[in-house]
Amino acid sequence: MSVQSYPAMMPCNSSECNLMIVWVERFEDIENFPVSGLLSHTSISTIQLIYIHPLKTGLYRIHVSENTTSKFGLVVPLVSGSVVSKRSLGFLVREMVINWCHRRLLESDSTPPPHIRRKHIINDITLRYRSCHSEPAFYSSLFHEP
Repeated sequence: MSVQSYPAMMPCNSSECNLMIVWVERFEDIENFPVSGLLSHTSISTIQLIYIHPLKTGLYRIHVSENTTSKFGLVVPLVSGSVVSKRSLGFLVREMVINWCHRRLLESDSTPPPHIRRKHIINDITLRYRSCHSEPAFYSSLFHEP
């Protein structure tokens, strides 16, 4: 089995995110891929695997290892069994990796949802740049150069 793999380890802020994109020449090699061997050499407990198999027609078949622990299910735009062209392969794989990492952040209990993070950032900006002026002093400070 000649399998080349190019790991794309993408760190997330709150939880361990590990993704591996694997190129397989024969689709049957997916069943024999040494996932346990990879995990034994790292401190990682789980890896999301995306297998790319070139077809004779010039298209590419995608197989994604299923993650049964996810609350969200499938990560789009690619799902197992998708067949894509060479032109769209890079873009779709990139979008899938980005979506997967965003979902990992959302699954984490320690990470606040995006609307809460925005609220905290707005409050920080407000506190940092707040100035206590009367209304006339505020308007005059807008038109005077510092």
